[in-house]
Amino acid sequence: MKKTALILTLSLVLLNLAASGQSVSFALKTSPNLNFVFDSIDKYNKGIVIPSFVTLKVDAVGTEWDLYMGTTTTASGLFDVNTSYGTSGNSSIPVSILQARVYNASGTSQTGTSFFNLTDIATPVYMIGSAANDASVNCASSGTNVAGSYTTQPQCYSFKVDLKATPGLTYKAGSYSLRIDFVLIQDL
Repeated sequence: MKKTALILTLSLVLLNLAASGQSVSFALKTSPNLNFVFDSIDKYNKGIVIPSFVTLKVDAVGTEWDLYMGTTTTASGLFDVNTSYGTSGNSSIPVSILQARVYNASGTSQTGTSFFNLTDIATPVYMIGSAANDASVNCASSGTNVAGSYTTQPQCYSFKVDLKATPGLTYKAGSYSLRIDFVLIQDL
């Protein structure tokens, strides 16, 4: 008897948006793809955690900045279906079964050290700043958004990202995918 599994494939995209004379950028050395393979009842129910999936290293020269993340899929808020197996279960998997935890040594992420559900990029989760023009916050505070670099202050400008997926038993076995966008932008 062939064993079927739920496979979630994630692709990572980093976007840097900056004006001339000032810049914001990521330094990253990691694979842009990740697979969650659910091949046991225990994994479906308890989930799978992938610690330190990526470390985001921020370099903000002469400018305040915001950092946010969200998912990109064909149908907003739902994983893309690559292949589904069998007829039982639902193939509409919400992106919210995927959670992230974004943190650094100084505790400057606004999301803290708890996992939070991912959302579509149209309604992103901000780790630093907001959609508005934010007040300057130095490295000693939560939400640090002032100019600085991971090379001189890694405790404030380096962020570890853990991912967790907990689908439960509701969804159809198969291969599903989505893209996670991390956006680093000047706070204008």
